[in-house]
Amino acid sequence: MSSVADHQVAGAASAAEATPGVAVVVLNWNDADATLRCLDALATSDYRNHRVIVVDNASADGSAQRVAVAAPDAELIINDANLGFTGGVNVGIRRAMETGADYVWLLNSDAITARDVLGRLVEAAEADPRIGLVSPVFHDPEHPENVEFCLARFDAASRTASQTADPAQARDWARNHSDEIVLIGTALLIRRSLIETIGVLDPQFFAYVEDVDYALRCHAAGFRTIALADVVVLHKFKQPVETPSSVAPYLHYFITRNYLLLWRKLPGSPWLHKASLWFLRQRLAQIARMPGQNAAIEAVLAGLWDGVRGIGGPYRPERRPPRWLRATLGRHPGFFLALLDGGRSARPETH
Repeated sequence: MSSVADHQVAGAASAAEATPGVAVVVLNWNDADATLRCLDALATSDYRNHRVIVVDNASADGSAQRVAVAAPDAELIINDANLGFTGGVNVGIRRAMETGADYVWLLNSDAITARDVLGRLVEAAEADPRIGLVSPVFHDPEHPENVEFCLARFDAASRTASQTADPAQARDWARNHSDEIVLIGTALLIRRSLIETIGVLDPQFFAYVEDVDYALRCHAAGFRTIALADVVVLHKFKQPVETPSSVAPYLHYFITRNYLLLWRKLPGSPWLHKASLWFLRQRLAQIARMPGQNAAIEAVLAGLWDGVRGIGGPYRPERRPPRWLRATLGRHPGFFLALLDGGRSARPETH
C-alpha cells in the first residue's frame, strides 16, 4: 500500500520528466574550490530535470579527484590535455547531445547561481522555438548590487563587440538591434536544435571571443539571442583594456588574436576594412600603457602576428613575434600611434 509521501515523490518525478532535459556543463581547470562552490549552488536549483557534466581540462593539482569525491552525482570527464575553454566545453556539449539533452547550459566554474536561475532561462527559451541562446545578467560577487555585464552588441561597421552594464542601454540594444546581440558563455543556455544546426564552439579560438563567434553564427542560422534582465548570476569579470597590468599575458594574446581570427570568418577582406586601423590603434595604445611589461607587450604582438596569419590554438609564449615587430610596434608604439592619428584612426561610426 503506497503512502501519500510516495505519491508526492512520484508526482514530483513525473513533473520533472515533463520539463525539457538540461545538461549543465562545468569546466574545471586546477580550481576545485571554485568548481565545488559552483556545484553546491547548482544543487539548490528548483529546476529538477537537469544533470551535471564536469569536464576537467587536464588539471595538475588533483582537483579532478576532489570533484569526483565531493560531487559523486556529477558525471566527470577528464581530458588528457588542456583543450582550452572551447575544446573542453565542446567535450561536454558532445556528451550532452549523446545523452539526449534538450538544452545545454554552459556554466563557468566561478559563477554562482540562485535556485531559480536555470528554470527561468528554460522558461524563456521555451516561449519561442527560434530562441537559440539565453543568458542571465551578471553582478559583482563582492557587491551583488553592482551590475558587471548585461549583454553586448556586435557592430558590423567596427567589427567589434561593445558590452554594456547599463540596463537601459541593454534594453535599447535588444529592442533596436536584436540581430546584433551577443551573449557570453559564462552561463549560456543553448537549444539543442541550434547545436544541431551550427555545431559546437570553434576550437581555433581556444579561449575568449568564441562566444561572440557563436552568437553571430546563431543569428546567421536564423535563431535569436536574448538576455534576461531580471535573472542574475554572480560572476567577476576581468577588464584587460582598462587594467592591462593586472592580467596574465595570455589574456592580452587571446583578445588580440581572436578578434583577428573572427574577422577572417566574416564576409569581406579583414585587412582592407577601415576597422582594422582602429583595432591596430587600440592595440598600440594598450602597448603604450604597459611600459616595461615585456611579457604582456610580446603577448599583444604575438596575438597580432598569429591573428594575421590565421593561427589558432593555445598561447605558446616561447613562440615569440618577429624581431622586426618587437623593434617597431613594441618599442615605439607612440610613434605609430601618431601616424595613425593623422585623421585615419577614428573609430568607425556605428549605426
